[in-house]
Amino acid sequence: MFIKVKRKIQLALVIFSLGVTLSGCQTSADKASQKNDPAATKQTNSVMPDKATTAAPQTANAEQPAKGEVQIVIENFVFTPADVTVAPGTKVTWINRDDSPHTATAVDKKFNSGGLDTDEKFSFVFTDKGDYPYICTLHPQMKAQIKVK
Repeated sequence: MFIKVKRKIQLALVIFSLGVTLSGCQTSADKASQKNDPAATKQTNSVMPDKATTAAPQTANAEQPAKGEVQIVIENFVFTPADVTVAPGTKVTWINRDDSPHTATAVDKKFNSGGLDTDEKFSFVFTDKGDYPYICTLHPQMKAQIKVK
């Protein structure tokens, strides 16, 4: 009889352990629903110039940005779109959709998002004409460019 009780206790412990282990698991659907949850969205970091200007139409439309704005999505270790041409005064916003942190950092250090976690955003208004190559400092193989004309 002692052996039967011992086996029942062992079985109960195994079931309990399995339940604890599985309760910490998330499916990809759970993660996707969290990404789309507005309550889970993190604070936006913004860098804005002293004066606002009107911008020309955007050349990238990743997620329905406001008029005169461009959004670049960071996903699968790629900036999309990678090459963007904008008019002076255009606000560009980077959104990290990866599970890994990333940065959007100008090669000349004119802008730097710092580390962006999943669903965090960074914005910068381009006021001066020129070419602005940038990288992710955490993953230097990630390269892209903003052209202001």
